[in-house]
Amino acid sequence: MSDTVIKVENLSKKYIIGHQHQERYATLRDSISNGAKGLLKPFQRDKSQNADHSSEDFWALNDVSFEIKQGDRVGIIGRNGAGKSTLLKILSRITEPTAGIIKIKGRVASLLEVGTGFHPELTGRENIFLNGAILGMGKEETKNKFDEIVAFAEVEKFLDTPVKRYSSGMYVRLAFAVAAHLEPEILIVDEVLAVGDADFQKKCLGRMENIAEKEGKTVIFVSHNMTVIESLCNKGIYLDRGTVRYTGEKEKAIQLYLAFNSNSNTANGVIFELPEKEIDRDKFQVIKIQILDPQERPIECLRTWDDLNIRIHYNSPEEVTRAGIVISVRSQLGAQLAHCSTQPMSGVD
Repeated sequence: MSDTVIKVENLSKKYIIGHQHQERYATLRDSISNGAKGLLKPFQRDKSQNADHSSEDFWALNDVSFEIKQGDRVGIIGRNGAGKSTLLKILSRITEPTAGIIKIKGRVASLLEVGTGFHPELTGRENIFLNGAILGMGKEETKNKFDEIVAFAEVEKFLDTPVKRYSSGMYVRLAFAVAAHLEPEILIVDEVLAVGDADFQKKCLGRMENIAEKEGKTVIFVSHNMTVIESLCNKGIYLDRGTVRYTGEKEKAIQLYLAFNSNSNTANGVIFELPEKEIDRDKFQVIKIQILDPQERPIECLRTWDDLNIRIHYNSPEEVTRAGIVISVRSQLGAQLAHCSTQPMSGVD
């Protein structure tokens, strides 16, 4: 018996985007004129093209294919607009694909938006049972898990308060607790966890790891946080403009995503930038930078605590005197993580 729980073949999703030419402002005469045209429209012939209206096809997903095995923790990564949320909505049966085939084996619980499936006028207690029913759980099954859900969400004090009075953090805590504790075979989570605080995010990640590793369930997780993808997932899918660029090992998926979405130079998958200070290119030019492991092999993905060698190839027609090398390691947001220099007292940065 195959252990494949999700199989996607040639999946595509098309949206029609409408465009309407609109003046910067409209006068009273324009409004009266447009109203008169609207009254006469039923008596006029339809025109195939309208000068003020046009539409175009937008393929949010285009010929996407992949397989996910039971127990996999799959991170789906890509830029905004890559098609990640559209893919999750199709897998969750919220929207229909334009073309392609999806085969899913097992019960799916999804958390795509804060408070998905909640009614704002109902209390937290009532919404637990409502959301459980939406996810396909019986009343008794929800009762058996009720205390665990409430304890995980940490909303005991507000359990009988309408959820419309909840903060966004309380919303997502309760929504995740319901989705994660009603024993789904497949758990789909969009990046709603960013709403919660650091302690709750850690608790959620621990719960998803427990679902996948100890219970053998499947987790599909979308995030822009590569550190979370690295720690939680064992497989990766890299989407770009509705197309799967890579599916396989998480390290390779992260490497391709970071390299493809950077305007900087890359060396063996490691992003580097030359200093912005003025350099006389006629006298000194960096040809190549290599990131190597202790065995002099190129490093494809650099992890914390890895040993590495940095080899800089340069060209200088003249003898270089009083040269110094400064290496600064920064996060994607620009925060300095490490700094070393052959001239520590020079103040060079």
